[in-house]
Amino acid sequence: MQTFSNLRRNSTFKEILKASLLLVCFCVYTCLGDIYLWLPPMLGLLFVFYMQTSKTNRWIVTFSIVACLIFFEFDHNKHAGILPLVFVITNWLVVKKFRLLFEENVFFIFFYIPLIYFIYFFALYLLEMFGGTLSSNLGSIFISYVFYEACLGIIYEKIKYKI
Repeated sequence: MQTFSNLRRNSTFKEILKASLLLVCFCVYTCLGDIYLWLPPMLGLLFVFYMQTSKTNRWIVTFSIVACLIFFEFDHNKHAGILPLVFVITNWLVVKKFRLLFEENVFFIFFYIPLIYFIYFFALYLLEMFGGTLSSNLGSIFISYVFYEACLGIIYEKIKYKI
């Protein structure tokens, strides 16, 4: 007979709890970002989370990240599904190739985050080219968003490797 201390805890429940917490926190943050325009959209940090979860095959958290991305697109009246496709394609074509060539490097975060924004805005530009005008302004606020998110991504990576 097993004692209570020898029972293995249910890791699926923990993953569902983490994924739900991520989804709720991101939804609240996105709503706050609509009110306070100086808050970055955190797409780059979500991509860093996506890279980690897809590398470790944590599918529950990956689906939560995809739900966050779709919520972001619906909240900003963009075409739903483009951002998850950008994440998958960038991870598959760029990140995995860089990992094969250059090993794991924390400072590639400064490359990945602007790349995500560039590919996303390029995909939106291509879609809007056939049916409207592009309403995104790529000014100095965009550069500050990328810088803030890259710094947060590097801090996250440093904490992840120390713990």
